[in-house]
This record gives sequence, C-alpha cells and structure tokens, in this order.
Amino acid sequence: MAAKQKKELTPTQQMVKTVLNWVVNILCIILIIFALVVAIFTIIRAANPDNITRVGDDCYFNVASNSMKPVFSKSDVIIAKAYNGKESDGKDLKVGVVITFKSSIRGSDGKLYEAFNSHRIIHINLDENDNVVSVNTRGDNQKGAWQDAIGTNDGSWDPTSVAVKDIVATWGSVDENLNFTTGKMLKGVGGLANFVQDPVSGKTRFFCIVVLPLILLFVIYAFILVRTLIIAKLDKERKVMGETAISLDTMTEEEKQLLMQQLLAANGGEQSAAPQDNAATTDVPAEDAVQTEQTEVAEPREDTDITETSSEDTAQSEQTEAAEPQEDAKSDGSAE
Repeated sequence: MAAKQKKELTPTQQMVKTVLNWVVNILCIILIIFALVVAIFTIIRAANPDNITRVGDDCYFNVASNSMKPVFSKSDVIIAKAYNGKESDGKDLKVGVVITFKSSIRGSDGKLYEAFNSHRIIHINLDENDNVVSVNTRGDNQKGAWQDAIGTNDGSWDPTSVAVKDIVATWGSVDENLNFTTGKMLKGVGGLANFVQDPVSGKTRFFCIVVLPLILLFVIYAFILVRTLIIAKLDKERKVMGETAISLDTMTEEEKQLLMQQLLAANGGEQSAAPQDNAATTDVPAEDAVQTEQTEVAEPREDTDITETSSEDTAQSEQTEAAEPQEDAKSDGSAE
C-alpha cells in the first residue's frame, strides 16, 4: 500500500498555525523571564543575612497590606534606601519619613514569623542625654492626616514603637515644611511575589510556580531541538538521495555500464577475499596433517585385504557350481 501523503494546509490554516506558534513562543518567553526574575530576587533575598532583597543600597520590599494607602498599596513594591540601624545613633532620622523595620507576623499555622513593616515616623523618643531610643510610627490609612499626629505619644493614633536597631531602610524624604516626597516604587508587581514568599508554604509555592515551569519548558524545548535536528538530518539524506537519482538519470549508457562493471568488480573482490579468510582460519598443524595422511594410506590396505578375500570366495563358488552338474550326470546314468 502506498504511503499516505501529508495533507497540505490551506493559506488560512497556515496563517492560523503561524499566529498560534508566535503566541505560544511569546507566552513561553514571558514565563521564562518572569520565572528567572523571581528566582534571582529570591536567591538574593536568601543570601542576605537579614533576608532582604538588596542590590547595592536599594532594598526591594513587597507591600503585603494597605496600611499605608494611598501612598502605596498592597502588591506594590517599594525601593527603599538601606539603613543600618544597628550601627546608627538615629539622629539622622526625621519625622514624616517612611521607614521599614523588623517586626513579626502570625502565620496561618499560628506560629510567629519575622517580617518587615513600613510605616511613617510621627515621633522620635529621646532619653535624658538626647540620644534617640526609639521612634513612633503609624500607617497613613487612618482618619486624619499624618501631620496631625506629629508629636503625639499617647496612643490616640495607634502608633507603633520601633527601636532604632530594628530599622533596615528609609523611603521618601521630608522638607522643613513637612512636604513629603515619595520614593521609588513599582505599582502592582508584588502580588505574586507575596504569594510565593508566604512564610508557611512559600517554598512549595516557589517550586510549583517557578521551578516546575522552568523544568517543563526545558524538557519541551529540548524535545523540539532534538526533533528539529532529526528532521534536518532526514531532509539532508533525502536531498543527497535525490541528487544521486538525478545524476544517474543524466548519465549515458556507457557511463552506467562502466559503473556496473566497477560495482561487480568490487563485489567479486569481496567474494574472492572471503574463501582466503576461511582457508586461513582452517589451517591444520603439521603433526595433525602427517597423522591424517598415514591414516589415509592405511585405509586402502584394509580395502585390498577385503578385496582378496572376496576373490577367494568367488573362486570357491565357481568350483562348487562346476561340481554340481557332474553329480547330476552320475545320478542320471544310474537311473538308466
């Protein structure tokens, strides 16, 4: 049965196939870039002793709540300036500046986990020697402007007291008239990062969202590469066979006969070489050859003895046959 020919696509089907291939490739590229970015930032964060995603003096923090809305909201990423609270005396801190500090949150399993919180400074607490001991902070997502809460320390604005040593970064700046200038941030790009960096199940989510897709994409593209190489090799072989067929068709009869003679001569040389190889492999040692010849010489003697014995038996048989008529004759005469 003849092989079925591959059905050719119509121009419309070919265009749809091309568009789908482009869409799939673009989606794969976007997924790869996203997975690599998340993986890089996660590795940087894990390598930092304070578990901060830090590149130079820039610290990247995912906003996990709306406590500072409308300045920044959940799923935003703020890019704050690193602050070494452990070695600083805190005198460079200003009221109105947003700081990021270490805190703790309770996970879905009921355990406490270290986290980072970002709030605005509304009061600086000094000791009797005018040394900064701590600062009071609050989120902007409350009733009233943050400027109205400056200097208060009675808890009416739900402040949070933060030790200087726990401050890890500052964001934005304030002038003498309490005009606040926001820092750098990325709007709405931290949602998935918050999902991946969950303190309870973050590792499992990271594997499912980042590692597993990268493995699958690697396997798929490796398969496509191998398939492409095989197809290219087959096409090359078909092309060579086609060129050979074309060259045979263009040859004259004399050239074809000469080619046939060369092929037959080559095959004959191979066949003549084969018996020589067999002879070489069946060589018998000299001693075995001598014994074989002696055995072959001895065998005719036995045959001669057998022949002589047969001759004697034949002569006796003839004498017996000659004697039998004489006896018959004597018996006939006596009867008469």
